Amino acid sequence: MNSQALIRIVGVSHTYPGKGKTPPRQALKEVDLDIQRGEMLALLGPNGSGKSTLLRILTTALNADCGTVEVGGHDLFEEPQAVRRLLGVVFQKPALDPKMSVRENLVAAAQLYAMARRDMDGRIEALLEGLKLKDRLDEKVEALSGGLARRVELAKALLHEPQVLILDEPTTGLDPISRQEFWNEVNHLRGEGTTVIVTTHLLKEAAACDRVAIMHEGDLLQCAPPEELQRSIGKQILTLRGADPQQLLGQIEDVFRIRGRLVDGALCFSLEEPFSIDALLNQFSHCINDLSLSHPSLDDVFVHLTGQRLMIGGEVVS
Repeated sequence: MNSQALIRIVGVSHTYPGKGKTPPRQALKEVDLDIQRGEMLALLGPNGSGKSTLLRILTTALNADCGTVEVGGHDLFEEPQAVRRLLGVVFQKPALDPKMSVRENLVAAAQLYAMARRDMDGRIEALLEGLKLKDRLDEKVEALSGGLARRVELAKALLHEPQVLILDEPTTGLDPISRQEFWNEVNHLRGEGTTVIVTTHLLKEAAACDRVAIMHEGDLLQCAPPEELQRSIGKQILTLRGADPQQLLGQIEDVFRIRGRLVDGALCFSLEEPFSIDALLNQFSHCINDLSLSHPSLDDVFVHLTGQRLMIGGEVVS
C-alpha cells in the first residue's frame, strides 16, 4: 500500500443484514485499494460486484463493518465531515430540482456548503463559463436536454472545489454526442489534477481511465491500467461457436494444447503464441459455425478472471 496515496482503503468489508427469508449478503470482502492524486480510476463489475457499496462507503453514506479508509489524510469514519468537504459527487439518478432554474439549483447547493455570497457568485459564473452553460443560467432544469442537465450536475459537484470527483454511472441515458461532451469536461478536470473515481457500464469509458479495478462478488480481483490487464491474458482471443461446444472444447484442447473456457455457449481461448486458424479449420470446420479472432478487451479479462461475461448485448451488465 502506498502511504502517499490520496485515498487509502485497507481491509474494508461490509455485509448487508438478512431480511425475512433473505440471508445476509457480504457485499465487500476485505478490499484493499490505493487511489493516487490526479488519477482517474474506474470501478468495473456487474450488479452485486460491490462497486456501489464501495462508493456508498467512500461518500460516507454507509459504514463499513471493518477496515479503514483515509481521504486526504482524514479518517473517513472518525472525520466524515472533513472527508465530505473533499468530495464532489455526481449520482446515477438526477439530484437536481427540475422546477428550479440552473442558477437556483446551484445557489441552493452552494448554501449547503456555507459558501459566502461573493464566493458563490464568482464560482458559479466560472463553472458555467467553463462548462458552456452560461446562457442557460435562468432556464429551468426540466427544459434542458439530458446532456446539459448532466453538465449542471457536474457544476453542482464542483462548486466547493473538491479534490475528489466521484461519478456513479454518470452517462446513463445520454446519447453518444452528449456522452462524449460530458467526458471532455471530466478529462479537462483530470488534466487540472482532480482525482476521479467512476463506475461505468461502458467498457470504452473504463478503458479511457488510468486504472481499472475489476470487482466480482465483493472481491477486488485486479487493479491495473487497462492495457496492462488486457496484455496479461494473451495477445489474441479466439472465440468460436459450434455444435456440442463442450465436446469441441475438449477436442481442441487435446489437439492444439491450448486451454479454453465455455462461456455463454461460446468457446474462448486466450492465445499467447501464434496460432494457425487454417489448421483449426482443417481439423474442425465441420463442427464450427462461427469464429473470430480479436485483441483482448476488458470483457475478456473479466472472463479470464471469473469464467463469466461482463457484457450482454454489447454492454456491461450494470
